[in-house]
Amino acid sequence: YVPWLPFASLLAISLCVVVSVIIISVSNNQTVELWSIQPSVLLNFLNLFSNIALGTTFSLGVANTWWTSATDGATFAQLHYIWDTGGGISLFYALPTGGNAKKVAITTLAIAVIKLATGPLLQRATHQAIQDIVTSDTIQLRITQRIPEGWMSKVLNFAAEGASAGSLKALATAQASQSWWCNDTINTLDTPGYYCDGICEGNVPGAGVSYTCSSVTQSLNLYTGNGSIIFTINTTMSQDSAGAPFLLLTTLYLSAVDDTCIATLTIDSCHIQTGTVEYPVVIQNSTVTLDATKLNNVTVLSTYIFPGDLPSAPPGTPTGTLIGLNDFYGYYFGTNTEVLDPSHYAGFSMLADMFFHTDASRYDNFTFSTCALTWSSPTSYVLRSMQDFLFRAALRTSNGTEVQVFPVQRTKPTLVFHSQYAYLAAASFIALLGPFCTLFRLRGWSLLGRTVSLSPLETARAFLAPLILELCDCQLTADEILKAVGPIDVKYLNGEMMVVKKTRDTEEGQSHAEGQNIILRILFHVTLILTTIETFRVEIPAVKKNLMKSQRFQQRTPLVWRARNYNDLERRKDRS
Repeated sequence: YVPWLPFASLLAISLCVVVSVIIISVSNNQTVELWSIQPSVLLNFLNLFSNIALGTTFSLGVANTWWTSATDGATFAQLHYIWDTGGGISLFYALPTGGNAKKVAITTLAIAVIKLATGPLLQRATHQAIQDIVTSDTIQLRITQRIPEGWMSKVLNFAAEGASAGSLKALATAQASQSWWCNDTINTLDTPGYYCDGICEGNVPGAGVSYTCSSVTQSLNLYTGNGSIIFTINTTMSQDSAGAPFLLLTTLYLSAVDDTCIATLTIDSCHIQTGTVEYPVVIQNSTVTLDATKLNNVTVLSTYIFPGDLPSAPPGTPTGTLIGLNDFYGYYFGTNTEVLDPSHYAGFSMLADMFFHTDASRYDNFTFSTCALTWSSPTSYVLRSMQDFLFRAALRTSNGTEVQVFPVQRTKPTLVFHSQYAYLAAASFIALLGPFCTLFRLRGWSLLGRTVSLSPLETARAFLAPLILELCDCQLTADEILKAVGPIDVKYLNGEMMVVKKTRDTEEGQSHAEGQNIILRILFHVTLILTTIETFRVEIPAVKKNLMKSQRFQQRTPLVWRARNYNDLERRKDRS
């Protein structure tokens, strides 16, 4: 005999714990919409099933403990409290009785705590939260990789300067300049493929500039440097040794000053060429912006030369990008600032004020009050501004005919499941304590050799109850006893259990026999009556005559009856 049911229940509990761990682990960081049935519902179902299996195992373990205790020898109190499984107030009475009754009571408390704790812990192990989910995607943007020649302007020949340094601006350039100056919002198409549901970040190829920069420093005594240039931004058109045109950006600024008012003059020079670059864009819904933090390190895909950017370009030649930038930024950013005295400067542009260090923490006390003249580098700002302007220009010149498809990382705030593994570990540990506790209640099952329960039929048979012994004088399980005695009805009456109704087959047989007996009795009585009537018809006259003659008849017969019979006799005599 092997108690398969309790061991199967223990296995089911272990499987429920394993499945719960899998659900919580798999659902972590997954979106809510992926789960048609929420993990909390599945966990609740598994916990319910586990509790049912635990209760079944515990009930079978208690029955096993009762019978093994009875086999080993126990008091009536111990057997009673084992049977009662510590229910209600009897739990406190079971503890002092000792033996297996005390163990069953403690196990009952442990099982109650396990059932109470696992559910809330599993529910706390998973919850919903808003989280930024990053997925890979592709998106489209209408942008050109090469701004058409002449889109910005046409060459004007300034003979006095001896080079094609000027240009006549076009309307489209003015529109792009206004958009950059006002920092207008850039919008893409609000259609699938262009629209980003969330925040999309990627690099889109477009017309731009490639540049390389170098820096040198010089010293300047502010006490003796009155009239010296201390802040400037300047652009000029030039060409390299191979004759290729480039735009030279030069910035100069005081980057530091010591306590003797000796300043460090930094000079940045940038060699700028036209080309195709990858713009770091951020698209949110239908709004497009450039990631300014990445503009200084854009990837250059290619460089090219516009004939209109060459110094030899005749008047009226469509200009390239470089001359357009030189005309626009050369006048807008162009500035020269001079030192008046160690603590004052002067210039014709407000750009110097934008980069001037006004924070006292950048100087010591003496320097701040005497010669606090330092600036931050304007180079990065100018280059980013050029990239921003050209990005807007590339969007405008695409005319909807050039569409770039590029990969992006989509970030979308999404409702996801978040798992807390500390609660999961606690719930799993407590849930596995249940099988561990019930295993001790199954000790000794091999000695019993049969399935046992706490059915009153079995326990009554163990206590030699007369009614059970009368109905079934054998050692069987509850199911076997029921099969043996059949479907009989019993009733508790006057302090004992009595059989009040036999089986249906017996009732039918007895009813049939009783019917036959009634018919036979009726026939017997009918025959007896008929025989009696016939006997009286023959014997009565003779009897009456003998009675009339006997003295005893005369004495015992009523007077009226005798007179009537006497008259009859007289009439018979007359007839004869």
